[in-house]
Amino acid sequence: MLPASTQLLLFTQADVGGHALFRVVPVEVSVRPGQGRLWTDVSRGNAFTPAWQDHARHLLAVGRAHYALPWEQTDLHISPRGRNVTLDGRSASLPLFVAWVALLSGLPLPSPFLGTGVALEAHGERLAPAPREFLQGKLGVAQSYVTQVFPRAGRVAVFVPEGSGFDPEPLTALDVRPVPTLTKAVDAVLGVKRRASGSGDGEG
Repeated sequence: MLPASTQLLLFTQADVGGHALFRVVPVEVSVRPGQGRLWTDVSRGNAFTPAWQDHARHLLAVGRAHYALPWEQTDLHISPRGRNVTLDGRSASLPLFVAWVALLSGLPLPSPFLGTGVALEAHGERLAPAPREFLQGKLGVAQSYVTQVFPRAGRVAVFVPEGSGFDPEPLTALDVRPVPTLTKAVDAVLGVKRRASGSGDGEG
């Protein structure tokens, strides 16, 4: 397999002085020939917490269980495009997993590809519903991004966990599409169905 890469947008939330700050963090995600390892770029002051890396390995296990793709013959490389970025959460579960499957399948992602969602280890591939205040903040950032960068794109799809709370009225540039699981997100974005047998956890 030839190296393949794509830019991925991650929507993050941080507490700054007691106030929630939402922003978008671009990262470069690539797959290269390897042995199923995860590589993280810590140059330019960037950092990845052990929790982030453990979660990426969880996504790898979900992928192996549900898709007949070369997980063990490739390595995943993740590199933030900015400086002094620390990735420590799990809200990149949905976009990272979809991008990973797209790269291994040789399929393009939509432009732009927007999504956020947490998959918890205890629940396999099921996406946890997002609290209204957090999701609304991230969708507000997505709305600003689309209107500034893609002003003539119309309503752009953004994928979020099913059952999440949000107010769609101010999101004039977004088409919010809830999905229940990681594999349902892959199907909705890429049209790729589950091919390998798995536990079935989270299907619905």
